[in-house]
Amino acid sequence: MRIIAIRQTQLRTSVGFLVLMTALLSGCKSELELVPVHGKVLFRDKPLEYGSVMFQPAGNGPLARGTIEPDGTFVLSTESPEDGVRPGPSRVRITSFEAQATGTAAHKEREMSLGRSAIPKKYQSFGTSGIKVDVSADMQLPLVLELE
Repeated sequence: MRIIAIRQTQLRTSVGFLVLMTALLSGCKSELELVPVHGKVLFRDKPLEYGSVMFQPAGNGPLARGTIEPDGTFVLSTESPEDGVRPGPSRVRITSFEAQATGTAAHKEREMSLGRSAIPKKYQSFGTSGIKVDVSADMQLPLVLELE
């Protein structure tokens, strides 16, 4: 009898702990201020058909990412889909590798190699892209990123 009573007490304590943790975690909400950002990437005056856009806020805040759609459009996300970017200056990098193109053999097979880049290598790095955006609630959208 004593063993059963101890196990029941342990079970109640464990269940109580799980209920408390679930309540605490479900009530947690990020305090991160974000500004919704969407736009279009143009390469040589035409929409870039695939790839990704990443914003790195000043001070090394959390990255915002977006997938480039076949019409060149993107929507940025930091913590949840389409929630945006931290306000302030951000450095931008853009990638467009063959493996990122929907429907290609590389995309379907998820090869380790990304394949060739559709844009110059300088755009693949925050330090060399030369693209900076000052994100604010009153910025003009859609944002157009023009690559040479």
